[in-house]
Amino acid sequence: MRLKIKPEKLLLAALIILALPPIQHFLEQSMVTHMLVQLPALTVIGWMLGRALPENWSNKIAPWNRWGITGMTFVVIIMAYWMLPRALDAAVSEWHIELAKFISVPAMGIALGISWPQLNPIAQGVLKLEFWATFMRLGWLYLDLPDRLCANYLLSDQRIMGQLLLLIGSAWAIAWMLRVMFGIRIINT
Repeated sequence: MRLKIKPEKLLLAALIILALPPIQHFLEQSMVTHMLVQLPALTVIGWMLGRALPENWSNKIAPWNRWGITGMTFVVIIMAYWMLPRALDAAVSEWHIELAKFISVPAMGIALGISWPQLNPIAQGVLKLEFWATFMRLGWLYLDLPDRLCANYLLSDQRIMGQLLLLIGSAWAIAWMLRVMFGIRIINT
């Protein structure tokens, strides 16, 4: 007899595991793992929950999310907030901000999962370009500033984060160029 576990339960279990103090502390002890592992993992969990929602639930919110615009506005606002160095510091230092992160980032993922497919391809392209530009701007900022932006992280950690953001942004740009110029799909962007 096979046990059938619903994907939603697995996703909620993954969210709980990420919230466990040892895992949470491990991921938040470095700016790199905080921004490039924990936050994306919370977003992906939310995105998968959003994609797994029953269709009738999606239909109930459809009048407020026409063409995915409302949901994507929510995504952009939440993403912009959690990219602020002060927000990262507060999440490490203050329990209520940490709780807000564990609620808002998966909620952003849910909105992304519901709203992205509804967006016009031109709007998707504009948002992809803006996300890429944000990676490049933050990478440059983290790498070039002589002072620490996050009180909880070392300057060397900030510089590594800047290098990684520039590397990821550059790889993303190369993948787009190969797709546009030669039709080669490295990743689904």
